[in-house]
Amino acid sequence: MLSQLSAVLLGLAALVAAAPAQEAATSLSPRAFNCNNPVAGLNKGDCEYLTRIGFAGMGSNPTNSASRIWIGNNGPNIFTFTNRASVDIALVLWDNSNGYASSFVAAHAPKLTYSIPRGNTVTVSLANGVTGAYSAIYGRSTVISPNGQVFNTWGEFTTGNYATIDISRMVNMGGNGFSARVSTGCVADNSRCAYVCKGGKNTCWESGTYDLIGCIDQKNNNAWYGPNPEGGCAGWDNGSGRISAEFY
Repeated sequence: MLSQLSAVLLGLAALVAAAPAQEAATSLSPRAFNCNNPVAGLNKGDCEYLTRIGFAGMGSNPTNSASRIWIGNNGPNIFTFTNRASVDIALVLWDNSNGYASSFVAAHAPKLTYSIPRGNTVTVSLANGVTGAYSAIYGRSTVISPNGQVFNTWGEFTTGNYATIDISRMVNMGGNGFSARVSTGCVADNSRCAYVCKGGKNTCWESGTYDLIGCIDQKNNNAWYGPNPEGGCAGWDNGSGRISAEFY
């Protein structure tokens, strides 16, 4: 797929005339939300950290299929998120219900915010036809970028027709290690089926400033290489998706 960060910031640049992309969302102000009764799956400490760094709200963490993304293992596409890092994390997952601007968690509450202690796992189901991404807050230390996005590595996905998953390091090349293994055998991680910045940049989005690496030599990829490459791990169309996603 086209890296969502590139699509997000291209759209933002069109909306905010003459504003550099890294400054376009600086008008967003932190919003407090009530953490006395966090949504199921999110502990109070993580909730308080999210409000402190400027999240617009907690995720809803739904448990029924009507939401199209829900906690549980009874959906057509199943993502198993495992924390293999040395610290506790909070999963942050959003869909494109607000368009690509959904990634701006300082303006839009994500779909899921779920605490995952070290060594633990949460299973998430997704309907077909869902596009979105996920990231993670590590040890209550990951921050939000000046744009209002999670300043870490991302996993980007589309389910249904032409289902694809990739890893994007375009927000923060110094972000944490992620991996996503598809049931077809293709792996996306920080060096395979991964979007990376060219020229030593830590953040990128403009045309010609990023590459897709380590993808075309894997089976079941749909990588296309050019000035603005697209692709990722494929072969799990229309409800055949079983994704093992790990955080390091």
